[in-house]
Amino acid sequence: MTGHSRFGCDKYLYMAAKPLGRILVIDDDPNIVEMVIDYFGDSGYVVIGAHHGGDGLMLAEHERPDVVLLDLRMAGLSGVEVLQQMKLRWPELPVVIVSGAGDVALAKRCLSRGALDYVSKPFNWEYLHRCVTAALNAAEVIAPAAAVRVTA
Repeated sequence: MTGHSRFGCDKYLYMAAKPLGRILVIDDDPNIVEMVIDYFGDSGYVVIGAHHGGDGLMLAEHERPDVVLLDLRMAGLSGVEVLQQMKLRWPELPVVIVSGAGDVALAKRCLSRGALDYVSKPFNWEYLHRCVTAALNAAEVIAPAAAVRVTA
């Protein structure tokens, strides 16, 4: 059932237009960034892309994403270094590692340093989408708990 707001727009249409979440993708491959933007943008998310770790950190600071998709192997700051910085600055921010490296030891190291999950390239889009949904759900649970710790 839909109703009308005082602005004369349909509430259902307004809610449907609200983004499902804000995703920051950090990958040095512009094609990967574009594919992620297209896929999740078409699915109702706001997606911001960065091609370097430093740019990704700046965008995270200014755009405050709900979840980060982070490549490991990049020139300049590596994905591991970006993950460490993000966890120092925003410990509650869910980070999903996306990498073609296929290095199990590196994946375990990232998970032990706070990454929520590790997704190998080429992507299984359905699995990646489930990871993003799980990350957003985790953020909704973690954020109120973090607020309680601050105010307690």
